[in-house]
Amino acid sequence: MSKIVFLDRSALAANIQIPRIRGCSDWRNYLTTSPEKLVEHIGDAEVLVLSKVPISQESLAACPKVKHIAVMATGYDIIDLDACKQYSVSVSNIPSYAATSVSEHVISVALCLRRELIQYRAQVIDGAWQRSPAFCLFDKPVNDLAASTFGVIGFGELGKATAKLAHGLGMNVVFCARSQQTSEYATQLSFNEVISNADVISVHCSLNPSTENLINTTQFKRMKSSAILINTARGGIVNEADLVDAIESNQIGGAGIDVLRHEPPSDNEPLLRLASRTNVIITPHSAWLSEQSMQSCAEMLADNIEAYLSGNPINLVPLPQILKTED
Repeated sequence: MSKIVFLDRSALAANIQIPRIRGCSDWRNYLTTSPEKLVEHIGDAEVLVLSKVPISQESLAACPKVKHIAVMATGYDIIDLDACKQYSVSVSNIPSYAATSVSEHVISVALCLRRELIQYRAQVIDGAWQRSPAFCLFDKPVNDLAASTFGVIGFGELGKATAKLAHGLGMNVVFCARSQQTSEYATQLSFNEVISNADVISVHCSLNPSTENLINTTQFKRMKSSAILINTARGGIVNEADLVDAIESNQIGGAGIDVLRHEPPSDNEPLLRLASRTNVIITPHSAWLSEQSMQSCAEMLADNIEAYLSGNPINLVPLPQILKTED
């Protein structure tokens, strides 16, 4: 029987229950785990469950009984995979639980920004409509999503689900991906072609050294001046300082940001000064958290852990090769 420690239970809503794990003799929850408390909280656990707690080489070296890390998320950039390989620790993630929640969030943001819903709602609140000599307001142009071009950066489960919804709304969907792929509802282009041609650009790639600051001033200059950038992937993929400049200089049309490099952000986070703009929607990493998505996440997490404990692990993250050098 195995001991399991959930290092940041607060990352899942309190009303969402994780199914009982067969083969678990001791399950311990910590609402949060600071770096200073990490080794203490891990103790002699065999399985770590976490969402946003970073695991380094030092922490694994100090906790030799850890044999599996169950990440309660799709992304696993917070885990030192080289160290996991070194200490024979397997890692599992949850690749597709939030496909519906994230794709609906992206399309909702795209609709709000293309149709200027925030602008016109504000004008009702401040009385501009009531003072209007005409029956409606024409202060900002409204654009349909249908017949516009929707660009997807990364074509995994979340990217595909979002592309499918966009196609269903009559959008011309294009995407870029690391490998050649085919799709019934989307056309693969190069990264630069997607950036240059899309009216709405949605980021769905993982964060790694090759994608860090992938979208920066160079890409903003390539975008249409009316383009909307939506990021529900990871904050580090979009250079936040460059995005602030692009919005404040009207280089692009708007942005929908659900993820930041540092979460939660500090009060003086530069990107937050854009939050009151009517062409910007900043949400608190909430694209994934529909009730249905969170329950699915909890159930898939339990499946991953039980599969590991039974000796037939699933959803394993590929660990890097360790190259042997000759003496």
